[in-house]
Amino acid sequence: MTALVATDLDRTLIYSTAAAELGVEADDYACATTLRCVEIYQGRPQSFMSHRAVELLDELDHVATVVPVTTRSVEQFRRVELPFTPDPSRRRFAVAANGGEILVDGVPDPVWRAEVERRLAAACTPVSDVHDHLSADADPGWLRSLRVADGLFCYAVVELATMPTDLVDRWREWARPRGWNVSRQGRKIYVMPDPVTKSAAVAAVRDQYLPHPTDRLFAAGDGVLDRPLLMSADRAIRPRHGELQELSWHHPTLSVTSASGIAAAEEILDCLLIWSRETAVTRQS
Repeated sequence: MTALVATDLDRTLIYSTAAAELGVEADDYACATTLRCVEIYQGRPQSFMSHRAVELLDELDHVATVVPVTTRSVEQFRRVELPFTPDPSRRRFAVAANGGEILVDGVPDPVWRAEVERRLAAACTPVSDVHDHLSADADPGWLRSLRVADGLFCYAVVELATMPTDLVDRWREWARPRGWNVSRQGRKIYVMPDPVTKSAAVAAVRDQYLPHPTDRLFAAGDGVLDRPLLMSADRAIRPRHGELQELSWHHPTLSVTSASGIAAAEEILDCLLIWSRETAVTRQS
C-alpha cells in the first residue's frame, strides 16, 4: 500500500441523524434500514454511516493505509466502531484529541504524548490557566458545559441563541498571544493550543510509525481544525457542509463534494478510493 488516507470522522464519515440530512425526521425504522450504527452512547444509537459508505471504507482499507483523525478525546473515539475488516497482521493507527494522541492498536503512544507535552511547555500558556479564564468569562445563561479534553485543550458547549455575538472573537483575541487558537463547530467552541494539530500527528504516523513508506497523502475533513491537514495533503476533499463550507474555504489541491449530509461521505470515500487506486497503479508501472 502506497497511499496514506487521513480522514476526519464526525460530519465527514460518520453522522448523527440530525447532521445526516435525511430529508425526513429519522425514526428507528429509517435508521435500521438506511444506516449502520457505528456509535452507541448511554444506550442510544449516536452516529451512523450509510451502508454504501461502509462498503467503500472497506474497499479503501484494502488499497491504502486508513488513519481516522478526530478532535474527539480518546474516550470519545473509543465509542466509535469503524467497520474495518479485522486483520491481526496489521497495526492500526488513529489520531485523537486533534493530534495530541496517536493510538497504536487502540493504545495511546507515550513517546508521541511526551513530544506533545514538550512542545506545549515551550510555546503555550498551561491548559489549566486557559480553563480558568474561560470559566471566569462564561455565563451560565449560555454556557452548557466547559471541559478539558485529555489534559490538552478546552471545549465549551454553548447555546447559540443566547451566547454573546462577539464571544469567539473575544476568546480568540485573548488566546492568540498565549499560543492558543479558537474555532466554533456548531454548539461547540474549541480552544486549542497551536502545537496540537492533526497534521503534525499524521506527519509523525507517516514518517515514524508506518512499517513501509507511503508515496501520497490524501485527506478529508469539514472543520477549521482540519484545515492544516487538508493543506498538507497531496489531494484533499471536504463536504459541502460544515465550518469550511460556511467560510467558503478552498485550496488548490482541494475538492468539494456536490452533496451535503451523509451522502457527502459516499462522495468523499469514492474520491479517496479512486486516488488511492491511481497511486497503486502508478507505483506498479
